[in-house]
Amino acid sequence: MLVRGGFQVTESASGAPPDFLLYTPDPGVDRIADDVRALATNPDYGGAPVFVVLGQGRESAATEALLAGARDVVVAPIHLPELRTRLDNHIRMRTEVREAQEALRARDLLFDIFQEVSSALRADEIFQTLVRRVGQAFGLSHCSFVLTSPGEEKGRVVAVYENPAIRDLHVDLKRYPEIQEAIRTERPVVIHDVHEHPLFASIRQHWNQQKVEVNVQAAVALPVFVQGRPAGVFFLRTEKDDPQLRSADVAFANTIAQAAARVLENEERRSAIYRRQISAGTTDELTGCASLDALDRRLRDEFERARRYSLHFSLVLVDIDHLRDINERLGQAAGDRVLGEIGAILQRELRAPDFVARYGGDEFACVLPETDGPGARHFVERLRHVLGRHTFVDLGPSQTPAISAGVVAYPHSEALRPEDLFTLAENALQNAKNAPDRVSVAGETASP
Repeated sequence: MLVRGGFQVTESASGAPPDFLLYTPDPGVDRIADDVRALATNPDYGGAPVFVVLGQGRESAATEALLAGARDVVVAPIHLPELRTRLDNHIRMRTEVREAQEALRARDLLFDIFQEVSSALRADEIFQTLVRRVGQAFGLSHCSFVLTSPGEEKGRVVAVYENPAIRDLHVDLKRYPEIQEAIRTERPVVIHDVHEHPLFASIRQHWNQQKVEVNVQAAVALPVFVQGRPAGVFFLRTEKDDPQLRSADVAFANTIAQAAARVLENEERRSAIYRRQISAGTTDELTGCASLDALDRRLRDEFERARRYSLHFSLVLVDIDHLRDINERLGQAAGDRVLGEIGAILQRELRAPDFVARYGGDEFACVLPETDGPGARHFVERLRHVLGRHTFVDLGPSQTPAISAGVVAYPHSEALRPEDLFTLAENALQNAKNAPDRVSVAGETASP
C-alpha cells in the first residue's frame, strides 16, 4: 500500500529516529492504547509521532488510540491519496518546526557568543572566542581564523579552536587551496569532499607523493572583508567521522565571520588613531600611550557623551608600585624600559573604544566606556594577571612590578565636572595603597 502511495519502504533499521511511526494493529488486538502508548514513549524512536491505520469495523478504537497519544488515526477503507497527503503534510510541518527550532537555536547561540565577546578586551581573545564557540556548536575537528590578503603566499593564524595555544602562526597557503580560492574570488568556498574536488588536485598529488594520510572530509573558507577588501578567512574543516556541515551551519559561521570583520575594522581604526596621535604630538614617547593633553580632551568628550545620553564609564588610575626602587637599583634606563613595556601591555589589553594615557611618572590613566565600577575592578585584576605572566627584560621572573589602582565610575554623585573625576580617582588611588587587594573604587568600601 505504501509503495503504491509513492513511499520507499525498507525493513532494515536506519539507525536514526524516524519521522513518524505508522502502526497497523493486528485484527485480534483489543487494547490498542497500550501499544500506542509504548510506541510514543519508546526512546529508540526519539518521540516520533504515531499514526494508526485501523481495519474495517474498528471505528470505536480510533478514540482509544487518540487518547493514548496517537497523532492521527485513519480507518479502513483506506483512501491512499488521502493517507499520503496526511503523511506529506506532517513531514512538511515537522520540517518547518525543525527549521524554526534551528533558527531559534542559532539566534540564542549568537546572543551567547556576542555576550561573551563583549566582555573580551583584546582582538585575539575575541577571535579565540568566535572559533571556540563555532567549533563547539558544530563538533568541528578544525576551526581557525587566518589573516591574509590577495597576492600573499603566507597567512597568519591568530586563533585556533582545537589548540588555543597556537597564535600568530605563519602558514604556507599552498597547503590550503580553499583559503586561496576564497581570497581570490572574494566568495565563500564550500567543499564537501576534498578527496574528489578538483580544487585539491595538486595538493592531493603532494599527499600521495609524501604518503600523507589525510582524514579531512570537508572544508569551508569564508572571506572576511575590512573596508571592502578581503583581510582574512574564517576557516573550517571536518574529518570523516564529524557531523556533516549543512548549509545552515555555513550561513551561521558566515555570520560569525562578519563579526570578526567588525573586530578587524575596530583594530584598524584604533591603529589609525594611534598614528594620528603620533603625528599630532599627542603620544607619550616613552610608553606609546596618549599624553596628558589627549587624556584631558578624551575625558571631557566621554563625560559629555555619558551625561547627554545617560551612559556610564570608568576612569582608572594605575600606579606602578616601587618603580623608584627599580630606578635606584637598576638605573633610570631600566625603569624607563619597564614603563615602556607596561605601556605596551596596557594598549594591547584595552578594547577598541578604550583609552590609555600616561598620567604621571609612574602612573597611567585608563578611560573605559560602557564600564561600571565592578567592570573596572575586573579590568585591573585582569591587567595584574597579565603583568604577572609577562617577563620583563630587566627584571627576574619573580620581580613583576605590583600595581595599585583607583577607580571612579560615572555617574557619581560627586562628579559634576570632568575635573571631579580626577580628584575622586586620585583619592581612590591613595586608599588603594592601604587596601588588601590594592584596588579602591570611589564610593565603595575597600575590598576585604
